[in-house]
Amino acid sequence: MGVTVLFISFFIFILLGAPIALALGGSSALYIALFSNVSPIVVLQQMLASVNTFTLLAVPFFIMAGALMESGGISRRIVSFCQALVGHFTGGLALVVVLASVFFGSGVAACAAVGGIMIPMMVKNGYDPDFACALQATSGIFGPLIPPSIVMVLYAVYANQSVSTMLMAGVGPGVLQAVCVLAVVICRKRGYKGVGKFSIRRVGKEFLSSFWALLAPVIILGGIYSGICTATEASGVACFYSIIVGLFIYKEMDFKQLLKCLSTSMKSTGNIMLIVGASGAFSWVLTRERIASRAAVALLSITDSKYLFLICVMVLLLILGCFIDSVPITTIMTPILFPIAEQYGVSLVHLGGLMVSGTCIGLITPPMGLNLFMGAQVGGRPIHKVIGAIKPFIIVTLIGFLLVAFIPQITTFLPSLLQK
Repeated sequence: MGVTVLFISFFIFILLGAPIALALGGSSALYIALFSNVSPIVVLQQMLASVNTFTLLAVPFFIMAGALMESGGISRRIVSFCQALVGHFTGGLALVVVLASVFFGSGVAACAAVGGIMIPMMVKNGYDPDFACALQATSGIFGPLIPPSIVMVLYAVYANQSVSTMLMAGVGPGVLQAVCVLAVVICRKRGYKGVGKFSIRRVGKEFLSSFWALLAPVIILGGIYSGICTATEASGVACFYSIIVGLFIYKEMDFKQLLKCLSTSMKSTGNIMLIVGASGAFSWVLTRERIASRAAVALLSITDSKYLFLICVMVLLLILGCFIDSVPITTIMTPILFPIAEQYGVSLVHLGGLMVSGTCIGLITPPMGLNLFMGAQVGGRPIHKVIGAIKPFIIVTLIGFLLVAFIPQITTFLPSLLQK
């Protein structure tokens, strides 16, 4: 009865439009008040315990690094370099959108930063505006998959996995998505030509101009995988590097903009940490009710096939992704799913790649698709028009999701190389 009230109250909060942190914390407090003999102060204690983790320091630093890269001219130079490299191909501007979005660790940030530059440029060069918005929204799902990924950091914390391992686990699923291929096919069919001609001189010029921008991910990932620093320390290095480049090398950011980046990052961090804290209280209730073990027993009594378990996880993630953002899905479902995955012999690295891939698809599926709305907003298009244009991309991402689920090596191959 207590679990039923917990989940019903949670979804009532969601349907009423309450913030996800309030839905998690409020439903947990209601359960404690009605079905336990412990003090409601437990909710606050669990919230504090959940965020009191050194590894989670990577979250605000990576958020701030993204804001600094956008304000300091790093994102614009990455777009310019990608355009010089592939812009001349058929559908070249579409390829630029995908490649530039790969460099960002937040899907919504990629839509705002890259889309603000590329969508008007694509429309000016004859691209259908709805196609441009849909492509940008879809390309934004690479950010949470390819490191540095905030969602992967959260999964690593909740599943007791190495952050470095989980960051590398997202590379395979991210690269696998055939959005580039589909975009080129559509562009070729519609006759969208490339822009300009390929020039080694231009590529060299843009490379030199964007050298410090392109060096940012090399420093971050190189530091992590060489063992020089942890993922948390690398996130701090990313912020310091972005400040130096923005203020003193590119000189496109002043101290006023730096303070604005700090303010924006603090708000975003506050939102995420509130969700993480409230998820801690929610997870405490789930642990008290032994939801994970009960779910494992129920599933194992039905089937001992790990493939059927993976299908159940896929369906669950796709449904939740339509209504809830990737951060709360990860913080809520990881403590439930990883003990069950161990019962089925599913690698927790594989599960992490599967979960993040599934929650990323939720960024482009209505009614909650944040990337979908951001792409439409940046492009100034009605949301129903963009939904129509994004359907082929959703199909392609679902195919990639299936491959990630049933070919574990896509997720586990690169992490296994790190462990050798």
